[in-house]
Amino acid sequence: MKKIISLIFLLLLSGCATPPEVKQLSIKQMEYFDSAISAVSKQSEALIIATEKLVEEAKARIDAEEQVARSRLTTLIQQGGLDQSQAATVASQISDLSSQTAASKKQLEDDLATIKEKTNELNSYLKKMKDVHIAIDSYIQSEKAGEKVVNDVLNQPSVKTMLAQVNELTPKIEKGISELTVLIGAL
Repeated sequence: MKKIISLIFLLLLSGCATPPEVKQLSIKQMEYFDSAISAVSKQSEALIIATEKLVEEAKARIDAEEQVARSRLTTLIQQGGLDQSQAATVASQISDLSSQTAASKKQLEDDLATIKEKTNELNSYLKKMKDVHIAIDSYIQSEKAGEKVVNDVLNQPSVKTMLAQVNELTPKIEKGISELTVLIGAL
C-alpha cells in the first residue's frame, strides 16, 4: 500500500511538472526579448539621428529666413525715406524676428530632448519586460527557484512588486508613445 501511495504521489508530481515544450518556449521568448531589445535600440538610435538632422535643417531654414528678413529691413533703412516712427517700427520688427527665431530653435531643442527621453523610456520598458519574463520563467521551473531569482538576480522583494512596477510603467509608456508620435509628426 505504501508503494502505491508513493507511486501515485510521484505520478502527481511528475504530472504537475512543466512540460519541456513550455520550457523551450520560454527560452525562445527570452531570445525574442533579446532580439526585440536590440532592434528597438537600433531603431531608437536611427530615430534620434534622423531627428537631430531634421532639427539642424529646421534651424538652418530659420536662420536663412531670419537673414532674408533682416536684409529686407536693412535695405528699407538704407534706402532712406523712413521717419523716426518707421525706423522704430523696423527696429522692433527685427527684435521680434530675433525673439521668434530663438523661441523656434528652443522649441526644436526641447522636442529633440523629449524624443530622446521617450525612446529611452521605451528601451527601459522592454528591459523591464525581459526581467518579468525571467521571473515568470524561474517560477515555471519551481516556486523556490522563482523566488530566489526575483530576490537575488532581479533585486526585487517580490513578484507583486514587479507587477506593480509594470502596472505603473504601462500607462507612462502608452502616453510616451502618443507624445513621441505627435513630436515626430511635428518635425
